Amino acid sequence: MRHDLASFMPAPKSLGRAFKSWSLDKAPSPQHTFPSTSIPGMAFALLASVPPVFGLYTSFFPVLIYSLLGTGRHLSTGTFAILSLMTGSAVERLVPEPLVGNLSGTEKEQLDAQRVGVAAAVAFGSGALMLGMFVLQLGVLSTFLSEPVVKALTSGVALHVLVSQLPSLLGLSLPRQIGCFSLFKTLAAVLTALPQSSPAELTISALSLALLVPVKELNVRFRDRLPTPIPGEVVMVLLASVLCFTSSLDTRYHVQIVGLLPGGFPQPLLPNLAELPRILADSLPIALVTFAVSASLASIYADKYSYTIDSNQELLAHGASNLISSLFSCFPNSATLATTSLLVDAGGKTQLAGLFSCIVVLSVLLWLGPFFYYLPKAVLACINISSMRQMFFQMQELPQLWHISRVDFLLQVPGLCILSYPTPLYFGTRGQFRRNLEWHLGLGEGEKETSKPDGPTVAVAEPVRVVVLDFSGVTFADAAGAREVVQVRERLASRCRDARIRLLLAQCNASVLGTLTRAGLLDRVTPDQLFVSVQDAAAYALGSLVRGSSTRSESREALGCGK
Repeated sequence: MRHDLASFMPAPKSLGRAFKSWSLDKAPSPQHTFPSTSIPGMAFALLASVPPVFGLYTSFFPVLIYSLLGTGRHLSTGTFAILSLMTGSAVERLVPEPLVGNLSGTEKEQLDAQRVGVAAAVAFGSGALMLGMFVLQLGVLSTFLSEPVVKALTSGVALHVLVSQLPSLLGLSLPRQIGCFSLFKTLAAVLTALPQSSPAELTISALSLALLVPVKELNVRFRDRLPTPIPGEVVMVLLASVLCFTSSLDTRYHVQIVGLLPGGFPQPLLPNLAELPRILADSLPIALVTFAVSASLASIYADKYSYTIDSNQELLAHGASNLISSLFSCFPNSATLATTSLLVDAGGKTQLAGLFSCIVVLSVLLWLGPFFYYLPKAVLACINISSMRQMFFQMQELPQLWHISRVDFLLQVPGLCILSYPTPLYFGTRGQFRRNLEWHLGLGEGEKETSKPDGPTVAVAEPVRVVVLDFSGVTFADAAGAREVVQVRERLASRCRDARIRLLLAQCNASVLGTLTRAGLLDRVTPDQLFVSVQDAAAYALGSLVRGSSTRSESREALGCGK
């Protein structure tokens, strides 16, 4: 383990590359960063049961810290619905809403201050736990984060977020339900109080969802055709604020509004350490969820753009961002799925995109805060729900998941490589499978002399022309492993064509082949690339090599990577 400062701050290297190649990493425009950071930050603060301005703080400090320490080049951090909801449950349990309905201004300020203190203490505790995991080098736990597990977690939380926002959508002042079966308790409370719904806030919610949901769908469906995503959140915030101001909805119909956002930054303040024993039971699951979601999201984009992340460094980055930001009254934070996707679509390729989002949030904190005074909280609730769109659609994959369900040996003859993979192919081994395959194909970042993934530096002698993947030792493949095979086949297709490499699959048992088939392998692999035994595949490959050596033209045709 290296202990030099540079090893703990890898981001400045990629930031330096970004500045040198400015045209390759264009700065995301304000219409991208404003709706993806400032507005959801205020909305998720409501889930955490703290005033909206603290969502802006959480959209600024953690992003700045992660930009310096993180290894996920495309990752955007800040407020996240899952963590906000978990934090809100802890806040409501430790600082419940008084039974007396109408609080004075002073009492309301005291209540908010206590709740902010608890939320910051939860962030401090979760950050300290992640730093402890970093010291123990527990980043290896990311290997066991199954994609279906993470999707199940986020889909379940999306349902909880939807139900928790129903009182705000309907204009009902109901205490948040906590503990077991809180979702059903909330539904029962909403149904009981439904006759007291506010017609004004119900109308605002209906109009907001009628605008936000179709706009998000248009942005997704026509992503490649639109020069820039339609800023539906910005339009909705402006329209609702103007309507509330001109019609005096807050005084005439008692519509709840955001109110005054304090300008500037809060003074650094150490959270109340006396709260730590009480919030430990909340900080631990929040720390685990933070690492699970962030590591999984970072791995997805690292695989997509062909670079690697350091899971232990991610523990350090997220631990430091939570612990340090808690000193500025921030609540727990992590990588954010929607913001990351939006910034990548906007052209962000390094942590430099995160720094630009910090500038946008900074402008809101310093100058633009008064413009949000008349923003109805019902609009923020609608933004919370619409931001869960992608998580709701993940539920459509449940039937597919139900339906789908080390390289230790290398035999190489001139031009032929037989690659044996004698372990189950599941979410814990899929990354190693891909890295070893790329190394043996010579398609990694190195050239003639490359380093074996778990071994010394070795010289690659004869160029590989045909690769036989021996799956006789793969006794089991889950949905994540099967998709990895399909994705590796897609990612390597063009590179195989350029290197004139042909991939063959041999001796795959019926169960594993069925899983691969249901994952879509046969849509991208022709039948002449599948063989019952390794011997048959090797004989076919040797025949192709012999025929290919006769003429150069036949070689190019026979060794091209078929789709």
